[in-house]
Amino acid sequence: MKRGSTHRQRSLRPLVLPLLLAGATSAHAQADMVDLPLEQLMQMQVTTASRYAQSALEAPAAVSVVTAEDIRLFGYRSLADVLASMRGLYVSYDRSYHYLGIRGFATAGDYNTRVLLLVNGVRFNDNIYDQASIGTDFPIDLDLIERVEFVSGPGSAVYGANAFFGVVNVITRDGRQLPGPQVAVEAGSHGSARARLSVGTVDAYGGDWLVAATRAATRGEDLYFPGYDAPDSNGGVAQRLDFDRSTQLFARMRREGLAVTLAHGERHKGVPTAAFSQVFNDQRSQFTDQSTRLAAEYTAQLTPSLAFTGRAHAGRYQYVGNYVYDYPPLTVNRDVGTGQWWGSELQWVSTALARHKLVWGLDYRRDTRITQTNVDLDPTVEYLHARRKGDVAGIYVQDEFALRPDLTLHTGLRWGKQTGSAGTLNPRLGLVYWWNPSTAVKLLHGTAYRPPNAYERDYRVDLPGGVVDSPSVRSERVRTSELALEHAPTGATRYLLTAFRSEVKDLISLAAAGDTDRFTFDNTRSVRVHGVEAEMEQRWRAGQRLRIAYGWQKGHDSSLDGTLSNSPRHLLKVQWSDTVNISPAHWWGRGRYALEAIGVGARSTLMGGRLPGHVLTHLNYSTRISQVDVSLGVYNLFNQRYFDPASLEIRDDALPQDGRTFRVKLTYGF
Repeated sequence: MKRGSTHRQRSLRPLVLPLLLAGATSAHAQADMVDLPLEQLMQMQVTTASRYAQSALEAPAAVSVVTAEDIRLFGYRSLADVLASMRGLYVSYDRSYHYLGIRGFATAGDYNTRVLLLVNGVRFNDNIYDQASIGTDFPIDLDLIERVEFVSGPGSAVYGANAFFGVVNVITRDGRQLPGPQVAVEAGSHGSARARLSVGTVDAYGGDWLVAATRAATRGEDLYFPGYDAPDSNGGVAQRLDFDRSTQLFARMRREGLAVTLAHGERHKGVPTAAFSQVFNDQRSQFTDQSTRLAAEYTAQLTPSLAFTGRAHAGRYQYVGNYVYDYPPLTVNRDVGTGQWWGSELQWVSTALARHKLVWGLDYRRDTRITQTNVDLDPTVEYLHARRKGDVAGIYVQDEFALRPDLTLHTGLRWGKQTGSAGTLNPRLGLVYWWNPSTAVKLLHGTAYRPPNAYERDYRVDLPGGVVDSPSVRSERVRTSELALEHAPTGATRYLLTAFRSEVKDLISLAAAGDTDRFTFDNTRSVRVHGVEAEMEQRWRAGQRLRIAYGWQKGHDSSLDGTLSNSPRHLLKVQWSDTVNISPAHWWGRGRYALEAIGVGARSTLMGGRLPGHVLTHLNYSTRISQVDVSLGVYNLFNQRYFDPASLEIRDDALPQDGRTFRVKLTYGF
């Protein structure tokens, strides 16, 4: 089995704070505002909401965007850090994988299967676990990312399966954005180190090239787990098992309408939690993730009113885990999952009909190999050898219809079919009313589905920590309605207020199989989540920037006495950045600092416990010394002690997270 991990306050008054702060901007401050470049705020062109470019204000969704400048300014270290900064999102970590919570919903141990991860518009989830990798297993260095777009809500009418609670689209940079050779090195707490070498250029024929390689390693720290606090378990301390070593290779070429992208990543990670009934504190407990993605995209304007986009992509993912069990005797068990696939996408966008923008397309993916094996190494005993092939196909149509100058109707319908599951239709409906040129009211509704993946269908190992026979699992479904108000009076100011309600049926979850230390998959749950979110952002001429985002959500799980685990009632994000001149007489005293506070409310655990809320504060200072960019980061500035809820397969109810950590990063361009 792939060993990873698996969730009150009764007032809306906290919602008022961001709105009061937003309204408190003085007339003098308004006079100091300047219209910043459109791509920085609500007028930014985004592509994720509808699979074609449109402004964030026009899109039939509430879109969040983090740019390359944000990544540099706040010192983000992983895609998980980027997503954790966005409205309505929060991240949990089980010392193996990072898991994304969306609007109060986070099923621990699901490998982010309910989030569709795209890179330059191409699906990045693998075909075994449907995993969206957002931690150190994501194979692209953050320095190579131009922006990250997130669209909350069901997206199956546009993208098909896995676009269940939201879609993440990572847009990478081109060679002209990182010109010439560049070296970046960094070092930090727990023996962490990273080095990147990249080369960007434009050739004589107009071809844009970017090639990069990154190597990172973290020694980690010794971790204490109360559930293993026994004399024969080293007092509950896992030693030298939190290490993480990764390699990333990236190449991208653009010329005229053609773009080709290659990404490869390898990660080797220790398992300190002894998940799935393993022997505690054994140095052989570790796993490796390897992923390779190749994608080509061609765009052409066939006629003045008809645009075409064609994509071809292929990928390979492999997971190899070594786990130690005392049957007896003490035995190393190896778990392997290997997936290979290729696919294609064809899309047309037409404006031939007056007041209509029609979009239609076809998607196809061929899963050429899905293999899962489980075997004891010495003596050799095989428990699982499952093989599967299959097809995934979809056809969709969308229409953006300008009913009148201030009212636009967005409709969409997609039919999708995957081998082993019934075909399904998923609609979406969006009504965008322009109150005035800078204010839009959006009424949104959509559905999504997720069929069981190969892991949930085929993984059956009757061993401690394994999955035993499960009933035939069905596709899970979600229905979401949302009302959003967005206001962007200038390029330097934006406000957002949204209310939503989601209903999930036939949720696939991992549950204990009776009184044994085995597990089973089943459609056992129905979940409802509703809430409100508010966000404001303000920038000033002098360079200051303030962003506040608040989310209140309430979830109900019909199978767990109404309590939805790992579901905080409150989420608060505050960001402030400014220029600073510590010592005007010295070049090292001029730079920018960025302060970020992320508050996560109290959460329930799977075993009925209650974890208190916490606020994490991060501080990053960046400057330029001669020709070297310097970044100094302190994370969890006040050394907050906090925990994330543990999943069912981990003995402890909660997992400790890192205290205060540091990072120094130097970047030099030749």
